[in-house]
Amino acid sequence: MAARRTPPLVAAVQADLERWQIRPDPALAASALDLAERLSEPGIRLAAASMLHAQLRATLADLAKLAVPEEQSGDPIDELQKRREERRKGA
Repeated sequence: MAARRTPPLVAAVQADLERWQIRPDPALAASALDLAERLSEPGIRLAAASMLHAQLRATLADLAKLAVPEEQSGDPIDELQKRREERRKGA
């Protein structure tokens, strides 16, 4: 039995969820995956696809707002400026 291949849209949504590290609302994340899976069904009607795409875009926008911010790589210049500002505030 061959393994079922993950549709590209589902894989893209999964990658976004992993990158965003969605924790606050797992139900919303599951909804996005469900929408992507429904859009990946063969023979989906154009009207249904249009509505599902709109809902998926809205759901992903909501999830992006909940994303854990990516940690900035510690740029040495930025770090020095931050320290200097902290010293000035403390003086």
